[in-house]
Amino acid sequence: MENLQSHERIGLTGASSFLTGLVLKRLASLASIKEIHIFDIKPPTVTSTKFIFHRVDLTKDEASENIAAVLIENKVTAFIHGALFSGPTRRKSYHHEVESIGTFHVLNAMAEAKIKKLVVHGATFVYGAHPKNPNFIHEDYSLISQGPHFVRTRVDVENQIQDFIHNYPDCAVTILRFAPILGPNSTNIRARYFFAGIIPKVLGYDPLVQFIHEDDAVRAQLAALSANISGVFNIVGRGVLPLSTGVHMSGKIPVPFISPMCRSFFSAGYASRIWELPAEIVPFFQYICVADGKKATDQLGFIPKYSSRQALKSMIEANRLRKIGFSMPSSSLGEDVAYATSQGFQQIF
Repeated sequence: MENLQSHERIGLTGASSFLTGLVLKRLASLASIKEIHIFDIKPPTVTSTKFIFHRVDLTKDEASENIAAVLIENKVTAFIHGALFSGPTRRKSYHHEVESIGTFHVLNAMAEAKIKKLVVHGATFVYGAHPKNPNFIHEDYSLISQGPHFVRTRVDVENQIQDFIHNYPDCAVTILRFAPILGPNSTNIRARYFFAGIIPKVLGYDPLVQFIHEDDAVRAQLAALSANISGVFNIVGRGVLPLSTGVHMSGKIPVPFISPMCRSFFSAGYASRIWELPAEIVPFFQYICVADGKKATDQLGFIPKYSSRQALKSMIEANRLRKIGFSMPSSSLGEDVAYATSQGFQQIF
Protein backbone atom coordinates (compact mmCIF):
# COMPACT_ATOMS: atom_id res chain seq x y z
CA MET A 1 0.00 0.00 0.00
CA GLU A 2 1.29 3.39 -0.96
CA ASN A 3 1.47 6.30 1.42
CA LEU A 4 -0.64 9.38 0.82
CA GLN A 5 2.62 11.35 0.59
CA SER A 6 2.78 10.19 -3.04
CA HIS A 7 -0.31 12.34 -3.71
CA GLU A 8 0.48 15.84 -2.43
CA ARG A 9 -2.07 17.42 -4.76
CA ILE A 10 -5.53 15.96 -5.16
CA GLY A 11 -8.50 16.86 -7.36
CA LEU A 12 -12.08 16.35 -6.24
CA THR A 13 -15.70 16.67 -7.37
CA GLY A 14 -18.89 16.61 -5.29
CA ALA A 15 -17.54 18.72 -2.43
CA SER A 16 -21.04 19.52 -1.22
CA SER A 17 -22.01 15.87 -0.77
CA PHE A 18 -22.15 14.35 2.72
CA LEU A 19 -19.33 11.81 2.33
CA THR A 20 -17.03 14.06 0.32
CA GLY A 21 -17.42 16.80 2.93
CA LEU A 22 -16.23 14.39 5.63
CA VAL A 23 -13.34 13.26 3.43
CA LEU A 24 -12.33 16.88 2.83
CA LYS A 25 -12.08 17.51 6.57
CA ARG A 26 -9.85 14.46 6.99
CA LEU A 27 -7.62 15.28 4.02
CA ALA A 28 -7.17 18.87 5.23
CA SER A 29 -5.79 17.54 8.52
CA LEU A 30 -3.07 15.46 6.85
CA ALA A 31 0.36 17.10 6.67
CA SER A 32 1.25 15.14 3.52
CA ILE A 33 -1.56 16.81 1.52
CA LYS A 34 -0.48 20.20 0.16
CA GLU A 35 -3.37 21.18 -2.12
CA ILE A 36 -6.91 19.99 -2.82
CA HIS A 37 -8.41 21.32 -6.04
CA ILE A 38 -12.20 21.32 -5.77
CA PHE A 39 -14.38 21.34 -8.91
CA ASP A 40 -18.01 22.20 -8.22
CA ILE A 41 -20.69 24.81 -8.85
CA LYS A 42 -20.43 26.08 -5.27
CA PRO A 43 -17.67 26.10 -2.63
CA PRO A 44 -17.65 23.41 0.09
CA THR A 45 -19.10 24.16 3.50
CA VAL A 46 -15.80 23.20 5.16
CA THR A 47 -12.82 25.51 4.74
CA SER A 48 -9.06 25.13 4.72
CA THR A 49 -6.06 27.00 3.35
CA LYS A 50 -5.34 23.84 1.34
CA PHE A 51 -8.57 24.10 -0.63
CA ILE A 52 -8.50 25.74 -4.06
CA PHE A 53 -11.98 26.11 -5.48
CA HIS A 54 -12.69 26.05 -9.23
CA ARG A 55 -16.23 26.83 -10.32
CA VAL A 56 -17.07 24.11 -12.84
CA ASP A 57 -20.45 22.77 -13.94
CA LEU A 58 -19.94 19.09 -14.79
CA THR A 59 -22.96 19.11 -17.10
CA LYS A 60 -21.40 21.68 -19.46
CA ASP A 61 -19.33 20.82 -22.53
CA GLU A 62 -16.31 22.82 -21.38
CA ALA A 63 -16.03 20.91 -18.07
CA SER A 64 -13.52 18.34 -19.37
CA GLU A 65 -11.14 20.96 -20.76
CA ASN A 66 -11.36 23.20 -17.70
CA ILE A 67 -10.70 20.39 -15.23
CA ALA A 68 -7.85 18.92 -17.26
CA ALA A 69 -6.12 22.31 -17.59
CA VAL A 70 -6.09 22.80 -13.81
CA LEU A 71 -4.88 19.26 -13.15
CA ILE A 72 -2.01 19.55 -15.62
CA GLU A 73 -0.94 23.01 -14.48
CA ASN A 74 -0.87 22.00 -10.81
CA LYS A 75 0.62 18.53 -11.29
CA VAL A 76 -2.29 16.78 -9.62
CA THR A 77 -1.74 13.01 -9.42
CA ALA A 78 -4.91 11.70 -7.74
CA PHE A 79 -8.61 12.44 -8.13
CA ILE A 80 -11.77 11.69 -6.13
CA HIS A 81 -15.02 11.63 -8.10
CA GLY A 82 -17.73 12.22 -5.50
CA ALA A 83 -20.33 14.10 -7.58
CA LEU A 84 -22.76 11.18 -7.37
CA PHE A 85 -26.05 11.08 -5.49
CA SER A 86 -26.71 8.83 -2.48
CA GLY A 87 -30.14 7.87 -3.79
CA PRO A 88 -33.07 9.09 -5.90
CA THR A 89 -33.71 12.81 -6.34
CA ARG A 90 -36.67 14.87 -7.51
CA ARG A 91 -34.94 16.30 -10.58
CA LYS A 92 -34.45 13.13 -12.63
CA SER A 93 -33.11 14.79 -15.77
CA TYR A 94 -30.61 16.85 -13.78
CA HIS A 95 -29.69 13.73 -11.78
CA HIS A 96 -28.87 11.95 -15.03
CA GLU A 97 -26.87 14.88 -16.39
CA VAL A 98 -24.75 15.26 -13.26
CA GLU A 99 -23.99 11.55 -12.96
CA SER A 100 -23.78 10.28 -16.54
CA ILE A 101 -22.65 13.39 -18.42
CA GLY A 102 -20.61 14.62 -15.45
CA THR A 103 -18.74 11.32 -15.21
CA PHE A 104 -18.09 11.42 -18.97
CA HIS A 105 -16.44 14.82 -18.59
CA VAL A 106 -14.46 13.77 -15.52
CA LEU A 107 -13.10 10.68 -17.27
CA ASN A 108 -12.10 12.75 -20.32
CA ALA A 109 -10.20 15.10 -18.01
CA MET A 110 -8.51 12.12 -16.29
CA ALA A 111 -7.34 10.83 -19.66
CA GLU A 112 -6.01 14.21 -20.83
CA ALA A 113 -4.23 14.96 -17.55
CA LYS A 114 -2.87 11.39 -17.27
CA ILE A 115 -4.03 11.04 -13.68
CA LYS A 116 -2.44 8.06 -11.92
CA LYS A 117 -5.12 7.43 -9.28
CA LEU A 118 -8.92 7.77 -9.45
CA VAL A 119 -11.32 6.92 -6.62
CA VAL A 120 -15.05 6.85 -7.35
CA HIS A 121 -17.80 7.03 -4.71
CA GLY A 122 -20.15 4.22 -5.70
CA ALA A 123 -23.04 2.56 -3.90
CA THR A 124 -24.28 -0.97 -3.26
CA PHE A 125 -27.71 0.01 -4.58
CA VAL A 126 -26.35 -0.68 -8.09
CA TYR A 127 -27.10 -4.35 -7.37
CA GLY A 128 -30.77 -3.48 -7.10
CA ALA A 129 -33.27 -5.00 -4.70
CA HIS A 130 -34.61 -8.25 -6.17
CA PRO A 131 -36.19 -11.41 -4.76
CA LYS A 132 -33.44 -13.51 -6.42
CA ASN A 133 -30.50 -11.60 -4.90
CA PRO A 134 -28.03 -13.82 -3.00
CA ASN A 135 -27.62 -13.26 0.74
CA PHE A 136 -24.24 -11.55 0.30
CA ILE A 137 -23.54 -10.00 -3.09
CA HIS A 138 -19.97 -10.07 -4.42
CA GLU A 139 -18.43 -7.37 -6.58
CA ASP A 140 -18.61 -9.50 -9.74
CA TYR A 141 -22.41 -9.78 -9.51
CA SER A 142 -23.89 -8.78 -12.86
CA LEU A 143 -25.41 -5.30 -12.98
CA ILE A 144 -28.48 -4.89 -15.15
CA SER A 145 -29.63 -1.61 -16.67
CA GLN A 146 -33.18 -2.04 -15.37
CA GLY A 147 -35.02 -1.03 -12.26
CA PRO A 148 -35.44 2.45 -10.77
CA HIS A 149 -34.12 5.50 -12.58
CA PHE A 150 -31.39 6.23 -10.04
CA VAL A 151 -30.09 2.65 -10.28
CA ARG A 152 -30.03 2.68 -14.10
CA THR A 153 -28.16 5.97 -14.12
CA ARG A 154 -25.52 4.69 -11.69
CA VAL A 155 -25.06 1.48 -13.68
CA ASP A 156 -24.38 3.66 -16.74
CA VAL A 157 -21.74 5.53 -14.70
CA GLU A 158 -20.05 2.28 -13.73
CA ASN A 159 -20.09 1.04 -17.32
CA GLN A 160 -18.32 4.24 -18.40
CA ILE A 161 -15.70 3.73 -15.72
CA GLN A 162 -15.10 0.12 -16.76
CA ASP A 163 -14.49 1.31 -20.33
CA PHE A 164 -12.05 3.89 -18.99
CA ILE A 165 -10.18 1.22 -17.00
CA HIS A 166 -9.87 -0.88 -20.14
CA ASN A 167 -8.61 2.01 -22.27
CA TYR A 168 -6.30 3.62 -19.67
CA PRO A 169 -4.64 0.80 -17.69
CA ASP A 170 -1.96 3.16 -16.31
CA CYS A 171 -4.58 4.82 -14.09
CA ALA A 172 -5.40 2.87 -10.94
CA VAL A 173 -9.18 3.21 -10.65
CA THR A 174 -10.92 2.19 -7.44
CA ILE A 175 -14.71 2.10 -7.23
CA LEU A 176 -16.02 2.02 -3.68
CA ARG A 177 -19.57 0.71 -3.47
CA PHE A 178 -20.75 2.04 -0.11
CA ALA A 179 -23.66 0.58 1.81
CA PRO A 180 -26.05 3.32 2.98
CA ILE A 181 -23.90 5.66 5.09
CA LEU A 182 -25.28 6.42 8.54
CA GLY A 183 -23.88 8.22 11.55
CA PRO A 184 -24.35 11.27 13.77
CA ASN A 185 -24.37 13.64 10.77
CA SER A 186 -26.34 11.59 8.21
CA THR A 187 -29.13 13.20 6.19
CA ASN A 188 -29.44 10.82 3.22
CA ILE A 189 -32.59 9.06 2.07
CA ARG A 190 -32.07 5.99 4.29
CA ALA A 191 -31.64 8.26 7.31
CA ARG A 192 -34.84 10.12 6.44
CA TYR A 193 -36.78 6.84 6.37
CA PHE A 194 -36.06 6.21 10.05
CA PHE A 195 -36.90 9.82 10.93
CA ALA A 196 -40.23 9.92 9.09
CA GLY A 197 -43.32 10.64 11.19
CA ILE A 198 -45.00 7.57 9.67
CA ILE A 199 -42.84 4.62 8.63
CA PRO A 200 -44.55 2.59 5.89
CA LYS A 201 -43.73 -1.11 5.76
CA VAL A 202 -44.42 -3.60 2.99
CA LEU A 203 -46.74 -6.21 4.49
CA GLY A 204 -45.17 -9.67 4.63
CA TYR A 205 -41.58 -8.50 4.06
CA ASP A 206 -38.76 -7.92 6.52
CA PRO A 207 -35.49 -7.85 4.56
CA LEU A 208 -32.05 -7.75 6.11
CA VAL A 209 -30.45 -4.31 5.79
CA GLN A 210 -26.85 -3.18 5.95
CA PHE A 211 -25.16 0.14 6.69
CA ILE A 212 -21.68 1.65 6.99
CA HIS A 213 -20.78 4.15 9.68
CA GLU A 214 -19.65 7.54 8.35
CA ASP A 215 -16.28 7.24 10.13
CA ASP A 216 -15.64 3.87 8.48
CA ALA A 217 -16.65 5.30 5.10
CA VAL A 218 -13.95 7.99 5.43
CA ARG A 219 -11.36 5.39 6.49
CA ALA A 220 -12.19 3.29 3.44
CA GLN A 221 -11.79 6.33 1.20
CA LEU A 222 -8.31 7.03 2.56
CA ALA A 223 -7.34 3.37 2.21
CA ALA A 224 -8.42 3.42 -1.44
CA LEU A 225 -6.59 6.68 -2.10
CA SER A 226 -3.39 5.23 -0.62
CA ALA A 227 -3.48 1.94 -2.50
CA ASN A 228 -2.29 1.55 -6.07
CA ILE A 229 -5.09 -0.93 -6.77
CA SER A 230 -7.72 -0.99 -9.50
CA GLY A 231 -11.03 -2.68 -8.88
CA VAL A 232 -14.48 -2.57 -7.36
CA PHE A 233 -14.92 -2.94 -3.61
CA ASN A 234 -18.00 -3.25 -1.41
CA ILE A 235 -17.62 -1.03 1.65
CA VAL A 236 -20.01 -2.29 4.30
CA GLY A 237 -20.35 -2.36 8.08
CA ARG A 238 -20.07 -5.49 10.17
CA GLY A 239 -23.16 -7.64 10.19
CA VAL A 240 -26.74 -7.00 9.15
CA LEU A 241 -30.07 -6.52 10.90
CA PRO A 242 -33.72 -6.98 9.97
CA LEU A 243 -35.48 -3.84 8.80
CA SER A 244 -38.04 -4.34 11.57
CA THR A 245 -35.25 -4.15 14.16
CA GLY A 246 -34.06 -0.87 12.69
CA VAL A 247 -37.58 0.57 12.82
CA HIS A 248 -37.93 -0.59 16.43
CA MET A 249 -34.62 1.09 17.32
CA SER A 250 -35.90 4.35 15.85
CA GLY A 251 -38.82 4.29 18.26
CA LYS A 252 -41.34 4.66 15.45
CA ILE A 253 -44.37 2.46 14.78
CA PRO A 254 -44.43 0.92 11.30
CA VAL A 255 -47.62 1.08 9.27
CA PRO A 256 -47.96 -2.03 7.06
CA PHE A 257 -49.31 -1.80 3.52
CA ILE A 258 -49.63 -4.36 0.78
CA SER A 259 -47.06 -3.71 -1.92
CA PRO A 260 -49.23 -1.76 -4.47
CA MET A 261 -50.71 0.38 -1.68
CA CYS A 262 -47.25 1.01 -0.22
CA ARG A 263 -46.05 2.37 -3.55
CA SER A 264 -49.11 4.61 -3.78
CA PHE A 265 -48.57 5.77 -0.21
CA PHE A 266 -44.94 6.63 -0.91
CA SER A 267 -45.91 8.42 -4.15
CA ALA A 268 -48.60 10.49 -2.45
CA GLY A 269 -46.33 11.54 0.41
CA TYR A 270 -43.54 12.33 -2.04
CA ALA A 271 -45.75 14.35 -4.38
CA SER A 272 -47.14 16.38 -1.48
CA ARG A 273 -43.61 16.79 -0.06
CA ILE A 274 -44.53 15.20 3.25
CA TRP A 275 -41.28 13.25 2.88
CA GLU A 276 -38.45 12.64 0.41
CA LEU A 277 -39.12 8.92 -0.12
CA PRO A 278 -40.25 8.16 -3.70
CA ALA A 279 -42.04 4.94 -4.66
CA GLU A 280 -39.01 3.69 -6.56
CA ILE A 281 -37.20 3.02 -3.29
CA VAL A 282 -39.92 0.63 -2.03
CA PRO A 283 -38.14 -2.55 -3.32
CA PHE A 284 -35.21 -1.77 -1.00
CA PHE A 285 -37.63 -2.12 1.93
CA GLN A 286 -39.03 -5.30 0.42
CA TYR A 287 -36.10 -7.38 -0.93
CA ILE A 288 -32.57 -7.99 0.24
CA CYS A 289 -29.64 -5.95 -1.06
CA VAL A 290 -26.71 -6.91 1.17
CA ALA A 291 -23.12 -6.89 -0.07
CA ASP A 292 -20.05 -8.93 0.90
CA GLY A 293 -17.12 -6.83 2.17
CA LYS A 294 -14.41 -9.53 2.20
CA LYS A 295 -12.62 -8.27 -0.92
CA ALA A 296 -12.07 -4.82 0.63
CA THR A 297 -10.60 -6.48 3.71
CA ASP A 298 -8.31 -8.77 1.72
CA GLN A 299 -7.05 -6.28 -0.88
CA LEU A 300 -7.48 -2.80 0.63
CA GLY A 301 -6.88 -3.83 4.22
CA PHE A 302 -10.13 -2.15 5.20
CA ILE A 303 -11.79 -3.60 8.30
CA PRO A 304 -14.89 -1.73 9.54
CA LYS A 305 -14.80 -0.71 13.18
CA TYR A 306 -18.56 -0.48 13.54
CA SER A 307 -21.49 -2.75 12.83
CA SER A 308 -24.56 -1.87 10.79
CA ARG A 309 -26.46 -1.76 14.06
CA GLN A 310 -23.95 0.68 15.60
CA ALA A 311 -24.11 2.94 12.55
CA LEU A 312 -27.90 3.14 12.81
CA LYS A 313 -27.82 3.53 16.59
CA SER A 314 -25.32 6.40 16.48
CA MET A 315 -27.53 8.25 13.99
CA ILE A 316 -30.69 7.74 16.04
CA GLU A 317 -29.05 8.80 19.31
CA ALA A 318 -27.46 11.87 17.71
CA ASN A 319 -30.84 12.92 16.35
CA ARG A 320 -32.48 12.55 19.76
CA LEU A 321 -29.77 14.64 21.41
CA ARG A 322 -30.03 17.27 18.69
CA LYS A 323 -33.73 17.68 19.45
CA ILE A 324 -32.95 18.66 23.04
CA GLY A 325 -30.17 21.06 22.08
CA PHE A 326 -26.98 18.99 21.95
CA SER A 327 -24.65 18.12 19.13
CA MET A 328 -22.42 15.07 18.92
CA PRO A 329 -18.97 14.43 17.51
CA SER A 330 -18.70 12.31 14.38
CA SER A 331 -17.25 9.28 16.18
CA SER A 332 -19.63 6.41 16.81
CA LEU A 333 -21.46 5.52 19.96
CA GLY A 334 -20.56 1.89 20.65
CA GLU A 335 -23.68 -0.20 21.09
CA ASP A 336 -22.31 -1.84 24.26
CA VAL A 337 -20.59 1.25 25.66
CA ALA A 338 -22.24 3.62 28.11
CA TYR A 339 -23.22 6.90 26.51
CA ALA A 340 -20.66 8.78 28.58
CA THR A 341 -21.56 11.84 30.63
CA SER A 342 -22.88 15.20 29.55
CA GLN A 343 -19.29 16.46 29.27
CA GLY A 344 -19.07 14.40 26.07
CA PHE A 345 -21.59 16.63 24.33
CA GLN A 346 -21.65 20.25 23.35
CA GLN A 347 -24.72 22.35 24.04
CA ILE A 348 -25.71 24.44 21.03
CA PHE A 349 -28.33 26.79 22.43
